[in-house]
Amino acid sequence: MKVNPKSLTNRDELNLRQGIKSSLPNMEQLVATIYTLFKISNTSSLEYSEEYNSQSKTAIRLINQLNQSLSTFFQSQLKSSSTTESNFLSSFNESPLFNAQLEPLQVAIQLFWKLGEIDFVADMASSTERTGGNRYNKKLIFSTNLDIIDNVLTDKDGNLEEETKNLLFNYISGSSLATNNIENKLIKSLTVFSEETQFKIRDNSSNEIFFQLEGIYSEIIDNNTVINKDPNEDVGPFRILKSAVKENLNYFLESNNTDGFKLKNGVSNNDLVNYLIRVNSYLNLNPKTTNIEIIEDSNTTSEISFTSINKIFYGAPGTGKSHKVNEIIKGKEGRTERVTFHPEYDYSSFVGGYKPAMDGDNIKYEFVPQAFTNIYVNAWNDLDNDYYLVIEEINRGNCAEIFGDIFQLLDRSNDYKITPSKELKEYLKTKLSGNENIDESKLLLPPNLNILATMNTSDQSLFPMDSAFKRRWDWEYIPINYESSESNSSAKFKVQLTDSEYFSWLDFIESVNTMIKSNDNLGMDKCLGNYFIKPKSETIDLETFVNKAIFYLWNDVFKDEIEEESIFKDRTTYEDFFPIHSNGLNKVKEILEILKVDLKAS
Repeated sequence: MKVNPKSLTNRDELNLRQGIKSSLPNMEQLVATIYTLFKISNTSSLEYSEEYNSQSKTAIRLINQLNQSLSTFFQSQLKSSSTTESNFLSSFNESPLFNAQLEPLQVAIQLFWKLGEIDFVADMASSTERTGGNRYNKKLIFSTNLDIIDNVLTDKDGNLEEETKNLLFNYISGSSLATNNIENKLIKSLTVFSEETQFKIRDNSSNEIFFQLEGIYSEIIDNNTVINKDPNEDVGPFRILKSAVKENLNYFLESNNTDGFKLKNGVSNNDLVNYLIRVNSYLNLNPKTTNIEIIEDSNTTSEISFTSINKIFYGAPGTGKSHKVNEIIKGKEGRTERVTFHPEYDYSSFVGGYKPAMDGDNIKYEFVPQAFTNIYVNAWNDLDNDYYLVIEEINRGNCAEIFGDIFQLLDRSNDYKITPSKELKEYLKTKLSGNENIDESKLLLPPNLNILATMNTSDQSLFPMDSAFKRRWDWEYIPINYESSESNSSAKFKVQLTDSEYFSWLDFIESVNTMIKSNDNLGMDKCLGNYFIKPKSETIDLETFVNKAIFYLWNDVFKDEIEEESIFKDRTTYEDFFPIHSNGLNKVKEILEILKVDLKAS
């Protein structure tokens, strides 16, 4: 008999429980306890606890029939340590899995690590344990993340080495048995599991900031540290994250002992940059919601399904952000509007407004559409094709003023329609009247309209983006590529100093960027990207190199740095590079010596 797969299951949205205020210490013990139960139960779900009376309160402990399995599992460790079987069982029952409230457990197990679902055995509200100190019987339904952990911790035959069991035993009991290098693998897996988690803090003005771990990574790459303190009160998943970092359960982050996170010792900044790229790719691949629509006949009007994106490509100047955008829109230039934001750019420049026009000998005023309105109309009138609005240098304009109330549309939800101005409404009636897919009296982003933007992190934004605007975009970091490969065209660039001498552009940017990144006052966003200079051929002449690269490094990077941390010595000014073919040549050679960049013969 042939059968089709079962249709997609409608899944409940995960309750983020952003407001929980309960802490969750001993998270190492929690992880070890869950995984141990997974191993000794050999099942997919488990009612793991039983009630007993403890000091006139209801408490829970491991069900009796699992006690022997637990002791057998750790038989070797019990013999090797000074811990008695009774004391070990007591330690096991002191795990957060037994003594913590359900709500923080749900955040940690379901939201943060996604190790499984946890609930009461009886039908009770999640908040039942908030008062009175009582604890009630609970159950676990394991997720496939436990299979991943199992694959990390076991050998090729699926067996746990004794040293790996030692690690679990140490986590549970606080012992110090010898372990192998498996701990780092476990911690990295747990870190990956947590990348989807959403966190919330408030800044000093009490504005709520929503973010994921990628937001922390980005700030550490750019600024070496990031705040981890809510000025009001830590709540929700953020409490869980801070507990995990404190207990060394994040592969990349540690506390800086003040009020921030920093990069963990032993992990390089480049490691984090490369990991952030993978995180961003992973988050982009995660489905947000799956909707199945059945169209019964050709006259049925369906809800609009949003598949398009809002994405900002960011990084150091010259990394190829615009090139990335051009690759996406290649072959679709006729369905693309391109604008560049700047300080004088405003709502009427972006959307449109009334302007004077000649009507014979008379002057009349009519609505003149701009880039946003043009692409908006074209996309709604051609839903079979993708359309693109490209915004260059998005952080150089006042985004709040430019977008106005249109920024609400970036949520891409049918629930966020807005009413256009009278003038815009009248114009849309002339262009969209009769289009059954849209009510022209309301604005709603077309499902086929993609908004792509670029942003140089080195630019000092005149108008900072607020958190409400930022969270409505996907973000993709474009790193600097130092690989000498065929795919990296900048690896062929050379700077021709004289007819007989040149040096590699890639060698130069790698050396100077290493110096920039090592300076606490500078950071990644001041680095030179691969295409900061993009020659017509593969050769960069001396004039171009001095007027572009040297000027940028002198004026925007090292100008205010002490000579010991600069490529410019002996109080060098930019004027000292002129005339270029005499003074400039000598100054460039001095810089190459400082950076240890080799000159080559033509």
